[in-house]
Amino acid sequence: MKKTFLILVIVALHAITASASERSFEIVFGADAANTNTLTNADFVEKAVKSGKGYIAQVTSVVNVFPETDGIRLSSSKKNGKFNILLAEDAQVVARRIVVNASRYDNDRDAEAAIMLNSETLTVPSVAPADYTLAIPSRPEKTLTNLIVDADHRLYIHSITVYYDDSQGTVDPEVETVATPAIIPGGGIVSAGTTVEISCSTPGAAIYYTIDGADPSTASTLYDGFFAVNNSLTLKAFAVKDGMKPSEMAEAAFTVRNAGATLEATFDFSAPATLNPSVAEPAQKESVDLDGRSFSNGDVAVSFTASGSGNTAVRLYHSYDAGIDLRLYDGDAMLVRSLNPSMFIKEIRFTMSLSGASTGSNDINFYPSTGTYDWASETWTPDDDCTDGSVELTSVMQSRIASMTVTLDRTSGLSAVTPDHDHEAVYYNIMGRRISAATLTPGLYIRVQGGKAEKVIIR
Repeated sequence: MKKTFLILVIVALHAITASASERSFEIVFGADAANTNTLTNADFVEKAVKSGKGYIAQVTSVVNVFPETDGIRLSSSKKNGKFNILLAEDAQVVARRIVVNASRYDNDRDAEAAIMLNSETLTVPSVAPADYTLAIPSRPEKTLTNLIVDADHRLYIHSITVYYDDSQGTVDPEVETVATPAIIPGGGIVSAGTTVEISCSTPGAAIYYTIDGADPSTASTLYDGFFAVNNSLTLKAFAVKDGMKPSEMAEAAFTVRNAGATLEATFDFSAPATLNPSVAEPAQKESVDLDGRSFSNGDVAVSFTASGSGNTAVRLYHSYDAGIDLRLYDGDAMLVRSLNPSMFIKEIRFTMSLSGASTGSNDINFYPSTGTYDWASETWTPDDDCTDGSVELTSVMQSRIASMTVTLDRTSGLSAVTPDHDHEAVYYNIMGRRISAATLTPGLYIRVQGGKAEKVIIR
């Protein structure tokens, strides 16, 4: 009896030991929803790894692979999908089995799909995720160095798990690396006041950055919200999180045009060829219809809309005695806009055409949508408490204009706002104009409160 009991104990202990000797590591796929449309074929396989990044040394030969929130999709309707994962040195083990969690593409016309993994074929017949076990080839002592995946029909791969005997090799628990921060926009030539955002897909990660070209550290500026770029600079950022390796550094160089506090843009309607886009000069007593047309100069745009009444509408007209001028008739409108979100329209100065001056009367007659138009000086200015990014000027009777000069300013714009931390939230539209909280309509706004500015959507 004692002998039988001892044998049973030995068998049980052997089973426990054998079970404990088997270890595994897992690579789980699935991109964040925000990345599914931005990641590319060339780089997303690594970036779409939810866990197990440390087991990957390099990903190559990526063809027809697409990110999804719960896995990666291989193949198109006509072409195979494939990729090759070169395993990190610590993950190169003698595998006992490899398990792929996969599912067939829901709309695939084929009855089943198949994965070829390291020259072995796995059939995937179900649209529901399931585990499929790869039989180890005839050389069981060969170290696993690559995971080579090739799918002949559309399917999803959710994870790959490698099982190995602890006596044949070990994989230490891998410390994951924080995702590299994303800088939006990614640098280049931008307008002064362009807002820059830095994000990290690793939840809870802290981002540190510099703007002087120096490599950042945890002693650098802690990112706490988007900011405006008003001068040329080189932005560098990295992210950290307790228990994880710091991220790689992200870098973006910005060159700012029109970096001054103010700038001017002149539209010379008497010389149509200088406009952007240029307009061919009309012959004498001929005109060019401007209804629906737009022109730009630097950070300023102007567009025209006809009233739809009468036989005449907004146009460039070539008179017989006074050259070319811009003419707006009763009800015609001109919209002047700042293309720079951080700059508002400080002033619009008009020069009356010679045809208007020859009449001996004021021949520019505007009613503005906001601000004040002074008929004596032919100048529009905003209200005292106003930071308008656009203004519509509607003509009364007839207006004859030779040129228009628009002055932009950022000294009172959003970039200069320093909110009182103890006061309620202040809202601005995307043009930088302050909006009363009581009058907010559905749309995108910038909310400034507690020393922090952030984009919000009012629904």
